[in-house]
Amino acid sequence: MLEALTSLIALQALDTAADVARKRVAEMPALEKSIDRTIAAAQAAVDAVKARQAENASAVRALEKETAIIDGRMAKFEDHKAAVKTNQEFHALNHEIEVAQASKAALDDQILALMEAAEVLAAEKTAADAALKDTTAAAEKDRAALRAEQTALEAELTRLAGERAAAIPAIPKPVLAKYDQIAKNRKGISVSAMVNGICTGCHVRLRPNVEQQVRKGDAITQCDSCQRILYYVAPEKNEALGQ
Repeated sequence: MLEALTSLIALQALDTAADVARKRVAEMPALEKSIDRTIAAAQAAVDAVKARQAENASAVRALEKETAIIDGRMAKFEDHKAAVKTNQEFHALNHEIEVAQASKAALDDQILALMEAAEVLAAEKTAADAALKDTTAAAEKDRAALRAEQTALEAELTRLAGERAAAIPAIPKPVLAKYDQIAKNRKGISVSAMVNGICTGCHVRLRPNVEQQVRKGDAITQCDSCQRILYYVAPEKNEALGQ
């Protein structure tokens, strides 16, 4: 096989690996934000329960104030009993006391319901706190793994860049220029294998004479359809190469 073609195949492998690594690195900020959103959602669940607890406690305090006011009225009614002189006044006072007692009983029922709700909210808060703790621990583990992966990818990119720089001198400048131009037009893939007479870059069957040229491998041959530089893969190698 032509030495320049061999160098191009190796260069394409380096560039493809680097492109995959760069794309993965580019995904990292979004993945970090996804982790942040996961934690934020768990925190929001805790905050929502806390807000409901605060509302419940506020409602209890308001009802307790109303109860205290009624207790004060009832105490005054009891004090007034000694000053009552007629049965009519006595019955009127008892009626006021009964109304106050009924109001207090209703308030007590509401307070009891709120206290029962408070117990449910306390259980929800405990569960939400536990979920937040577990979510945060898992998220931080994912974040650490993500950062370790990013460090490894950046090291890999540095290695690939070094190998690419070392490979460039072996490729004639006109051939390299052609390679770079095709890469711009074909999403970074300039070199493709020919398998069973088909360009694996665009999946178009090649003309017989082009297929023959690629089989020889003694010149730079391009696909008529996608213009990618072709190289021959023998049938027995197809399975190993995943072509």
